[in-house]
Amino acid sequence: MLPFLIVGAIGLLLLLTSIIIGDLLDLIGIGDGLVSGIAIGAGLSIFGVAGIITVSNDLPTWLTYVIAIGLALVSLVAIQLFVSHIAKQESGGHYSPVGLVGFTTVSTGPVGGEVRLDDVRELERRPAISDAAIAAQTRIRVVEEDGYRVKVEPIVEDSAAS
Repeated sequence: MLPFLIVGAIGLLLLLTSIIIGDLLDLIGIGDGLVSGIAIGAGLSIFGVAGIITVSNDLPTWLTYVIAIGLALVSLVAIQLFVSHIAKQESGGHYSPVGLVGFTTVSTGPVGGEVRLDDVRELERRPAISDAAIAAQTRIRVVEEDGYRVKVEPIVEDSAAS
């Protein structure tokens, strides 16, 4: 029962952190934009709860893990689909992200990368490209849109204006 308690507690912590202060996976630089911290946190929490419930009902160990993993995966996919749907709804339809600013979450260059944009309509990270390599955590501006992917350039601070 202890593994289920530990995984469930980690999931709950990730879930609450992602809801309260934003996606924790963005802050620590993992996840690659495939799923949100909310979906992963919920999936881990459900894994823990399902495991504890099945252990409490004296089910065989193998069945306990099958049920817990199955419910966690179903919830992870369902919640990620829901988060993606909400993100589309909150955007009020299509809008152009050109001109928005944000930061790179990973190194970004001509081959690809990823950015987080500073806009209430931007709930998830976006795949991105740039003409030259841009280091992670660099402030950027969107200069072009290609479907969901954006082309970005670093924001150059003018030291003479300071």
